[in-house]
Amino acid sequence: SDSRVIKAIIHRIADIPGGVTVKVADLGGSALVEGTPLCVGSDGLYNVVKTGKVVTEYASGTSIDIAKGSHFKVGDKIANEAGTMHATITAIDKTTNSDKDVLTLAAGFSAGLAVGAKLILVTVATNAAVQHGAVAYAEAANNATSIKVKKGHTLAVGDYIKGATMTGKLISDIDTGSVLYDVLTVVTTGAVVAADEALTVVTAANGTTAKTFAVADTITKQADAIAIAGSNYDVVANDNLFVDAWLIAVVKEANGPVITSAIKSQLSGIKYV
Repeated sequence: SDSRVIKAIIHRIADIPGGVTVKVADLGGSALVEGTPLCVGSDGLYNVVKTGKVVTEYASGTSIDIAKGSHFKVGDKIANEAGTMHATITAIDKTTNSDKDVLTLAAGFSAGLAVGAKLILVTVATNAAVQHGAVAYAEAANNATSIKVKKGHTLAVGDYIKGATMTGKLISDIDTGSVLYDVLTVVTTGAVVAADEALTVVTAANGTTAKTFAVADTITKQADAIAIAGSNYDVVANDNLFVDAWLIAVVKEANGPVITSAIKSQLSGIKYV
């Protein structure tokens, strides 16, 4: 028996002459469907721009339901469409439910996701914690209640700071009115602070242990999409796909894969209806 194939592209205008070769090693789906966005990869190959769509409201936890047809794989890092939070896939259940795939995450997203929210593939770099501090602009006398520091510091009201001989002192105010320096208000320095002396945020009053501050992970989205796959292809392991790739076309969005607003803006020659 035969079955009707649902087409996404309803009008074709211009493609990449000779087609392109899509890398299959990173694909988690059994088929590359018509309308799938493609981006330039390495070694002359193209990559699928991976997307997914939430089908059950996600509040928290390490399980999330997405629409079938995504190419996410175990080990992929996924993010919300804006790329402001991420999670790592540790397992994918494609067999239990006929209407959805269930992703298991190493740790949950930091916020909820509504039904219809779109997911994208990302790479994530974990940034090391940093120390905050400043450099003294001019000498502050012993028991002075203010310290001038050079612009560009990372101090904030409520921080405790130490210097070469000054132990932890609470900053109660920072005056940024001068174009040359900022003025920190403390109870007293309790020591002489020399010009150009390094000041470091510490853990508590009279403390000497430098305090570290977490830095958010760097989330990088996939390369920009430049074309879409022009036909449906079965994915065969260890066999890259040679596909026709279209640059200018009209696509019925509902019949194709999940497309984000960013992908639409990248594919300037593709009109979605």
